[in-house]
Amino acid sequence: MESSSDSVKKLTGAAGLVMFGTFLSRITGFLRNVLITTQMKPMGYSDEFILAFTLPDLVYDLLAGGAIAAAFIPILSTYLSKDQERTGWKAISTFMNLSVILMVVLEIVFFIFTDSFMAVFASGYKEGASGDKELLIRLTRILLLNAPFMMLAGQLNGILNSYKRFAVAAFGPVIYNICTILSIGAFGARNAELTAWGVVAGGAVFFVIQFSGAFRHFVNYRPKLFLKSEAFRELIHQAVPSLISSTIIEINVIISRNYATFYEAGMVTILNNANKTWQLPLGIFAQSIGIALLPTLSEHYAKENPEEYKKVLYKGLRVVFLLSFITSVIMMILSGDIMRILFKWGSGSEYDVFYGGLCLMAYSATLVFSSMIALMTRAFYSVHDSRTPLFGGVLGIAILYLLNVIFRNLTGIGIAGTALAYSMSQFVIMMVYMLLFRRKTGIDIITDNFGYIVKAMIGAVPTGIAVYGLSVLIRPDIGSKISQIAAICVPVAVGLGLFWLILLKLRVSEIKFINDLVLSKLKIFRRS
Repeated sequence: MESSSDSVKKLTGAAGLVMFGTFLSRITGFLRNVLITTQMKPMGYSDEFILAFTLPDLVYDLLAGGAIAAAFIPILSTYLSKDQERTGWKAISTFMNLSVILMVVLEIVFFIFTDSFMAVFASGYKEGASGDKELLIRLTRILLLNAPFMMLAGQLNGILNSYKRFAVAAFGPVIYNICTILSIGAFGARNAELTAWGVVAGGAVFFVIQFSGAFRHFVNYRPKLFLKSEAFRELIHQAVPSLISSTIIEINVIISRNYATFYEAGMVTILNNANKTWQLPLGIFAQSIGIALLPTLSEHYAKENPEEYKKVLYKGLRVVFLLSFITSVIMMILSGDIMRILFKWGSGSEYDVFYGGLCLMAYSATLVFSSMIALMTRAFYSVHDSRTPLFGGVLGIAILYLLNVIFRNLTGIGIAGTALAYSMSQFVIMMVYMLLFRRKTGIDIITDNFGYIVKAMIGAVPTGIAVYGLSVLIRPDIGSKISQIAAICVPVAVGLGLFWLILLKLRVSEIKFINDLVLSKLKIFRRS
């Protein structure tokens, strides 16, 4: 039987590798958004380009999305641990074959009725707000051709993670982002349609890379439908609710973007920039650790090792909370300076910086909430429960829609209200997940980790004061990017150092785990 120390060591190495790959993926993805702002926003079609991903992303979430984490990885990992690889592949083969059939149907429907769908998903355009609806429809139809590549690549990613081949799964998206960056750099300021075709080409490259990594495992693939297979029924039981859950997450994004279309031109881009900014650490911390965590949790659950399961889960939750909490505090304090550094280039205005900073400040708190939700979702998946995340997603949509209506009609905070609505809805979902997980498993996450949370807050208070004080004292030359970077590095470095020192004095053991993660990532970088 594998000891808890062995599990933690494996989790550390896997999480370090995935975190490094995810870091590169998020950074390159972030550069893509910077280029959209600098190359396409001055031309007046950045909003349309961003909105054009709505239907393609919906195809992905309907046919891959949450099924990768909820069904592919836990089911295949379980059968691999029982030396029943072929049985697991009957389920995987059937799901992939069915998803291809459904994908063709969805692509045809979305392509034919693009106008009608976008009238709903970008309803501000219908009411006469500034925006080129015809360009939006053309871009959407081009990007729909990218959906098959992304869907299949996502499923291959799940297969690779099930076999714990994290490297190819983690670094494949980096190549896709680089291809997209090259497309925007070459065509973004000249032609929106050519840029979209470049994105499609990048998706094809992404698929080829993932398939090359998973090819040797396809010896067990069958182009058949094993609909009566017990493994497939188990997979579908997990996959369908989780697919709905991932679709609900996309619907939350659609709701936010839709409300942004009611404001002046460019607000969709500003909201998207703030949204992607807070999601950068989310992907690096929560999602990378969650990916490495899920197979291990699934194995402990399958082997009925409740104590080992609890230790690994708490280790992941504590580390992610620690990283996301301090990042959220610093991001909230320095929100305006962060948006200026990242997105004000060339002809960028302080007007965009102001509203972008407000949106990022409103989003910052959700970094903690969404990080906990990401790990809790995988915890539910590991015990083969995908209905609870589905319930949480439906509840989140209702709360998000209600709060957006309230902020838009009863307050004057503008586009920042959409970001604040999202943060508040995520807090409610997080608390619901914690309570329902205790009811299902008997694991009381809040009570067991209350002391840990208090220690983190003790460290965060002086850290926040120090960061704010230094940010007031050290003001950059807004015309110099070097000055801006230097001015923000000082409070961030001092704040992180102070936070780490306080937690070391409080003997928070997760600091060592985080240090090991960082060191493993540096070793990977040196080997690269």
